[in-house]
Amino acid sequence: MTTAHAMLQERATAMELPTLTSGAACQAAARSRLYALLALVFGFPDEELYAAIRDGALARTVAALIAELPYGVSVATDGLAVAPPSCVELESEYIRVFDVGTAGPPCPLYGGVYGGDRMKVMEDATRFYNFFALRLAPQIRELPDHITTELEFLHYLTFREADAREHGVDPGSLLRAERDFLARHLCRWVPQLRVRLAKQTTGAFYPALVCLAETYFAADHAHTARASSERSP
Repeated sequence: MTTAHAMLQERATAMELPTLTSGAACQAAARSRLYALLALVFGFPDEELYAAIRDGALARTVAALIAELPYGVSVATDGLAVAPPSCVELESEYIRVFDVGTAGPPCPLYGGVYGGDRMKVMEDATRFYNFFALRLAPQIRELPDHITTELEFLHYLTFREADAREHGVDPGSLLRAERDFLARHLCRWVPQLRVRLAKQTTGAFYPALVCLAETYFAADHAHTARASSERSP
């Protein structure tokens, strides 16, 4: 599978970690890779993703990353290996559930849709991005509250955390940003996405993906809350 395309652009060089030697850095890197993988899989499906679902490569990769996390995540990955008969059918399901509808898609992937003032939600997300000198890539047409954009941001933060831990730099500010962004965005609206998706007729794959995401976000938020509290003065 290809790596997720960048939803956010850093002003510095492309992110690339050397070989890590610190256990804490390796755990942060596993979290970062899982966020990057989810950003890819929540995007529009293509033949490469379809093949990874069908032959079980995606489910195996997710299970391997979960095993490297610094905490337990109890979630079934079997549904991630259940593909419809063709990639075209997977694409059609994605469009029907997440992209279109007479009054909008039944299960939009935009966090601001799930209650409150969407403009404020997007402004809040953008403030997080701007604080870390990030901006939406001009060639990508997604908005600040799309799940792939938010996942790319957490991929970036956890990547920075892994690098900080490897070099003995205090990751406290990054942990607090991860904690707050999860609480104010993904942990707030993805449970509502799961409830809406349960009311739709779909194959096994997307319900399994959303369940994985919800469970992972909750566990990672608990982890960042604990870790940031331990580092507070």
